[in-house]
Amino acid sequence: MRSSLIIGASVATVIAAGASADITGAFTVDYTTTQEDFGGVMVTVNVSDLYLSSNDTADVALNVYNMEMAAAGQVTYFQSITGTGWMPTNLGTVFDTDALRYADSFVTIGGMGGEPPAQAPGGGAGTGLDPNFGGNTAAYPGDLAGWYNGSPPSLNGAVGETPIGLGVFVGRFSYMGDFSLTDSTLEVTWNQGLGTPGQQGGFTVNIPAPGALALLGLAGLTGRRRRNG
Repeated sequence: MRSSLIIGASVATVIAAGASADITGAFTVDYTTTQEDFGGVMVTVNVSDLYLSSNDTADVALNVYNMEMAAAGQVTYFQSITGTGWMPTNLGTVFDTDALRYADSFVTIGGMGGEPPAQAPGGGAGTGLDPNFGGNTAAYPGDLAGWYNGSPPSLNGAVGETPIGLGVFVGRFSYMGDFSLTDSTLEVTWNQGLGTPGQQGGFTVNIPAPGALALLGLAGLTGRRRRNG
């Protein structure tokens, strides 16, 4: 994979969850990447990877709902030739391109590994869109959009390590121009596994906190470049 330096990170602040909430916010890791799509087409996009943050490894994200995109995020997002649509889709074989893995736009509730997360075959399986999303081929999530893990026994949304601490990867937004998810709002439901009560909280994506940017630097993300072997 080839990608240029990360151009920013946005950290969310809690607007509805109480002090005891375990999902503590939402943030984006933003960067530019160039990848090869089906048929040898080279694609360069700006990417905003959306995460939920947590303070407990036992947390499991179940859904994102009531998302309202900031005006700067209402653009026609890039979809790979072999993976059109917002639900994760990688058919494997010749359809499994670098652009599909690392540049395609999709939403998920976890279920993907790597850094940045790769949309590998089977990644994000069971992800569903609620009616407010606007359909699988929408240009961007509609007002009060939501998505969810349609197979809760899979525990796809289990908390793990992210670029700035514990959390869950919930979406990739890619566009061949400038855009921003800052000031977008969303709500989240989570629990701590099957049979445990659900909790809910609301979050707003804002300007990066200085401490979060420092963590990104310590993690070696700023200015890092990657290449396929």
